[in-house]
Amino acid sequence: MIPPRRESGCSGCLQPAIPLGSIKGVQAAVNMNSGARTPVSTPSAAVERDADLLAAEVEAQQPGTLTYLVHTPWAGDDCLQSLPPSIPLSLLFFEVYRDAQAFEDHVQGPLFTQFVQQYGDLFVTADGKSIAEGDRPYTTVQFLSQQAGFVRGLPQGSVSVGEGEPSSPNRHPAVMFEIIANNQAATQDFYSQVFSWNYQVSTGGFAYVHFPVEGQPLLGGIGQANIDVPGFEPGHSFYLLVDDVEAAIARALTAGGTQYMAPACVDGYRFAMIRDPEGNPVGLIEPFDG
Repeated sequence: MIPPRRESGCSGCLQPAIPLGSIKGVQAAVNMNSGARTPVSTPSAAVERDADLLAAEVEAQQPGTLTYLVHTPWAGDDCLQSLPPSIPLSLLFFEVYRDAQAFEDHVQGPLFTQFVQQYGDLFVTADGKSIAEGDRPYTTVQFLSQQAGFVRGLPQGSVSVGEGEPSSPNRHPAVMFEIIANNQAATQDFYSQVFSWNYQVSTGGFAYVHFPVEGQPLLGGIGQANIDVPGFEPGHSFYLLVDDVEAAIARALTAGGTQYMAPACVDGYRFAMIRDPEGNPVGLIEPFDG
């Protein structure tokens, strides 16, 4: 493996020094240095607020970005001194990407470039001067290849029932479903029309449906049965990820299915249910953050 090269101090140098796709799990530490002329009060607060928004949007829209942390220099304890001393007005982005292309997609994409355009006048260029129209802020970038270690942490909002204390992360997610059909061929055709599935036929004619690994979080839950509410009968259900529940319902109706539960939004999750031509209930859910 060719090690990544350190890049620093030039306009437009946020580029991997290796061919795209030749490494996996790219980690990058990007430092953006602010000019000493910049007041710390209002602009700093605005930058930190929008850095929070930037991180949230990256999490929601860029599944190839696995970790995205925005830091300012530590000032909480005099006994902890950075070596070399940190620049007081600076932002440090620590990022982990699935591959080099995911890094390119981020730094060249609209979220990060719009952030730089909005606050570019608060940063300096490589020669220490105030940034001008079309310039890039002074940045240093170091690419890292992880050799060992771990990240200790918990999902936000993870709470033990009745205790109010963080619980351990959930394990054993659902990773497979089966639809056992009376008419396998017709059922396969329905799901191909509605969800564009392709099949790999194996032992006994079982048609496997393989999905690529993506950054979409997994979700599950246990609820109280209510036979008067569609989708809440005793039993279990599975939900398929779709971009638009109404569009998926329309495709299902065209292919011979029916709507079972109208689109709804609960706890930030937008979902619905259909029945396939054999009457099997199928949940539909739009992308969510976690």
